[in-house]
Amino acid sequence: MTDVKEQARYAARVQAYRIVSRAYFHLPVVVVFLIQQGFGPLATAALLALYGVTAALGDHVVAPLRRRLSLAGCLVAGEAVKLAGLLILLAPVSTGVAVASQVLAGLGFCLTAGTDAALASTLLSGERFRTREARTQAGMFLISFAAGVLGALAYAQYDRAPFVLSALGCAVAALVVLPGGRGGLRPQTAEPGAGGTAVTGPGRVLPWQVRLWASYYSVSRAVLLTVYTFLLPLLLFFGERLSVTMFGAVLGLYTLCGLMSVRLSLAWQRRYSATALFWLSSGAMVLGLLLLVPGGLLAIAGGTALLGLAGGTVRPTTMGFLGPAMAGLSDAERQRVTRGLERRQGIVQAALLIGAGLWLGSGGSVTEAVAGCAVLVVAGQAVAARLVARQAATKPDGGPEDRTSTRSGAPPVSAT
Repeated sequence: MTDVKEQARYAARVQAYRIVSRAYFHLPVVVVFLIQQGFGPLATAALLALYGVTAALGDHVVAPLRRRLSLAGCLVAGEAVKLAGLLILLAPVSTGVAVASQVLAGLGFCLTAGTDAALASTLLSGERFRTREARTQAGMFLISFAAGVLGALAYAQYDRAPFVLSALGCAVAALVVLPGGRGGLRPQTAEPGAGGTAVTGPGRVLPWQVRLWASYYSVSRAVLLTVYTFLLPLLLFFGERLSVTMFGAVLGLYTLCGLMSVRLSLAWQRRYSATALFWLSSGAMVLGLLLLVPGGLLAIAGGTALLGLAGGTVRPTTMGFLGPAMAGLSDAERQRVTRGLERRQGIVQAALLIGAGLWLGSGGSVTEAVAGCAVLVVAGQAVAARLVARQAATKPDGGPEDRTSTRSGAPPVSAT
């Protein structure tokens, strides 16, 4: 009985960790900070892209550490690495300091991404896990919103304050999940991807439907996060010249609407269909980007809210079709697909950031860069829509979300 109670208490601490670790006070202002430190648009975009590439490809770098640590140990180590990446920005910011900060942040993400969900799943199961997971996801969105607004306010007082607050958040998160004894919950067998990449056998090619929906997810998320982390701050702070308070509040719409859509997407999909959720997500994404193009505070605020709605529905939409498409795959193949979602997203996002930075550096406008993202999204949605229509002609629904085939590998609204 004591062990059961101890496990329940630790499960609550893991839930608290997952929420506290999403207190990204610095996320809304990092682009503003870098530009005000003298980095141009291209250099700023390159630094954000460096984080994305490190987070996407850093698994092999942290693999030796993963093999030696428990799941809880990986979380503590990851928070420590993130903390180091944040504190280094307290020094005079040079190119080397900024590069080191982004690399450390990306490696810290590699250690924690998905590890928290894996640890939670070893402590709870069944309905208790699903209930706790829903509450945790809501807490993640709420703390992301609150931290973003507070970080913007703190930036107005001292430009390093958001980074100090985020570093404190990392320290608190590490302390919350630190209690020993849970390391034994880590499976003794190597986790696919911890020390290498899960393979599907020589010459094995995944079904084209799987590859298409995986690409749909990666490209959609990459566009949304490129706009949220790079283009929107430029539009709001340097284009609309909002006060820091308003700047944080408008960006916060993305998070709040993401929370709402995450909570409603499963109910929507159950009541209607995966196809209906696809059209809702697709329409919100396209319309949100188009509203940003003409500019103006009301249009940008509306576009931000719609992009938040799209951001919360992209994964449920994808899994509504990708889950059934993976029905014939082995466990190793399914893990290969789900791990590849975030890895591919990081690479696509890095390419988009570099492209946007080059465009702005050559004299192009932010709204033109947003328009380019809109064109990319419309093209991608058109391809996906054709597949959706093709599937609808053969069966009435794209199928329910396959919850067993996903393991969250990224913060709900933050890739940085």
